[in-house]
Amino acid sequence: MPAERPENAAPDLLAAVVGLVSNWTAAVTQGRIAAEAGLDIAEGDVRALYLIGQHGAGVRPAELAGELRLSRPTMSKALARLAAAGLVVKAPSATDARSVTLLLTDAGEGAYARLVAAGVRMVEEATAELTAAEIRTVTGVAVRLLRPNPHG
Repeated sequence: MPAERPENAAPDLLAAVVGLVSNWTAAVTQGRIAAEAGLDIAEGDVRALYLIGQHGAGVRPAELAGELRLSRPTMSKALARLAAAGLVVKAPSATDARSVTLLLTDAGEGAYARLVAAGVRMVEEATAELTAAEIRTVTGVAVRLLRPNPHG
């Protein structure tokens, strides 16, 4: 049986999660990460590049727009900027002749690796005062919170 929680646990957790997500996804934070990674791209395009890299084998533009919660026209403009920067290409889908898949170019792969490294440094700085056990606990809780939400 789970341990009893304090009455204010859920509101406090909500405030902490919203604050963390808001802070780390803020345009200024994304711009700082891009600058640290040596990327001259729009602040709003950092997450798109990162997610394309996470998908590895490619992702459809509509799927990426859904993950980023962007309209298709907004996503299209971001992808045009990333393509103009030489970081992303559109390739015919292997499974659907009517659609395309987004892939990172060699330069995009390097940019993605630098984004990951900058993100790791950001997490290391944020958790510098935590023990390894505390980091494992935070990681475990975060993974559990990421489970598919039947209400979302």
